[in-house]
Amino acid sequence: MPSTQAPHPLFSLKNNIIFYAVMLCMTLLSILFIDRHLADFIHQHEFANSFTKLLSNIPALLETLAAIALLGCLAPKLRTKLSALVIHLIFTLLLATLIRFGAKALFGRTWPETWVDNNPSWISDRIEAFHPFAEGIAYNSFPSGHALFTFALASTFWFHLPRYRLFWAVCMLGVFIGQLSQNYHYLGDLLAGASLGVVCTQLAFAIAQKCHR
Repeated sequence: MPSTQAPHPLFSLKNNIIFYAVMLCMTLLSILFIDRHLADFIHQHEFANSFTKLLSNIPALLETLAAIALLGCLAPKLRTKLSALVIHLIFTLLLATLIRFGAKALFGRTWPETWVDNNPSWISDRIEAFHPFAEGIAYNSFPSGHALFTFALASTFWFHLPRYRLFWAVCMLGVFIGQLSQNYHYLGDLLAGASLGVVCTQLAFAIAQKCHR
């Protein structure tokens, strides 16, 4: 049964200042010193395969689980058990969507590799830069939307269904492995996306609690 108790300190914004400070430092260090070298290394060794591609699509699995929970509320017997989880999921998805598009537009980072319409990239053009408010998909690398949605949804499920914490943790790790192996994102993109995903979960819980009161 989904949990309706007060949030564990892990899910409290006030108790996670150190966590966010560490994630910010790691993201900055990655952008400055790691991302380009790591992208070159991954490209040269060709880690991409069907399994890593599957891992890169973990958000689709979590979104499917969210949809199942939402549909479950249509059944009167399940509505009471699932209502807290579903409300939290709805707020989380709304916030994640807004933050994803807003942050990508704000930072405008180029991609590690060229994927669409000859977009400038580090591997093809030796171009890696931030172009704030630049228009077009060519500047949508930062932060990673896949990491953002994975961490947002997995954190929400983790709070309400802690007995499956190992599975949620595997999802979080898996999206990093999948996205990096495919060279879809820089490590800095993924770290930023993960941090913002946790923020979405915490904000969504706070909003849901206020609405409940």
